[in-house]
Amino acid sequence: MADKSTLREHWENIYETKTIQDVSWTQDEPQPSLDWIRGLSLNPKEMVVDCGGGRSALAEKVVESGHEQVEVFDISIRSLAQAKMELKSDEGRNAISYRVCNVLDYKPERDIAVWHDRAVFHFLTVKEEIDTYVANLKKWVPKHIIIGTFALDGPEKCSSLPVQRYDEKAIVALFHADYKLEKSVIWEHETPTKKKQLMTFVHLVHRTKG
Repeated sequence: MADKSTLREHWENIYETKTIQDVSWTQDEPQPSLDWIRGLSLNPKEMVVDCGGGRSALAEKVVESGHEQVEVFDISIRSLAQAKMELKSDEGRNAISYRVCNVLDYKPERDIAVWHDRAVFHFLTVKEEIDTYVANLKKWVPKHIIIGTFALDGPEKCSSLPVQRYDEKAIVALFHADYKLEKSVIWEHETPTKKKQLMTFVHLVHRTKG
């Protein structure tokens, strides 16, 4: 990952110069994440965190499914400002909180039930950063971890930045001491320009809390 200030400038420029239809990660229906979260047996007041959520529609759709506590954090101030303006419901405005933060600096303010990351993990390409990310999640012990990364046959770059590609086994191996695999899928994501991108999604469950 690049220097934090340089990285923030990069993403602020992306959100300043591109519309939601200009970026490859846009999903009208954020799948498979949404269905996986909807399928969990959670108290509606338990916290769902969307790591690097930016302008994703996931947070509000999770609220529409009955969840009352959702936090979205992102390194880009502009992305979160845009997300707030695009909220469609009072329920979303009341249930969703936003925080500007680099993932490696993030510290939860309450217990996390679901950690969702379709946006950030594959941008960590240095072992030290990957180890910090994994160690933090093991320390915070969310009941559920849902991660989506580029698959082994997926793109080598996203928004001009290099990415680390994963298969199911590689992700599971990072967390296996504390988490077990619930499900996984190779997901074919279609970008707004109709290009196909292969992604690896895994749902991990904590061995004692899940």
